[in-house]
Amino acid sequence: MTKEEQRELLEAMNYAQSTPSVSQAQRIKKLSKAGELTKKHMEDILSEIKKGEVTRVEFNNAQLHKFFPYNYSPAMMKREILEILKIYKK
Repeated sequence: MTKEEQRELLEAMNYAQSTPSVSQAQRIKKLSKAGELTKKHMEDILSEIKKGEVTRVEFNNAQLHKFFPYNYSPAMMKREILEILKIYKK
């Protein structure tokens, strides 16, 4: 990979919050060798759900306490968030 492609790969990894699996790295390398690699390709490849990957959304307490009182436990915040989402879905 060129130095520019390497820099763009780091940006794509940051964008996707992911590192490439072996198969993803091989596909990226193949596109690079063919002269067809773009930052968009890298972002798309790195954003794929990897086989066996557990997907989840995570928030830290500091992010959530902007919206909840500090005496709320994580379980209480989770319960409230799920209730809000149920209402939103309706």
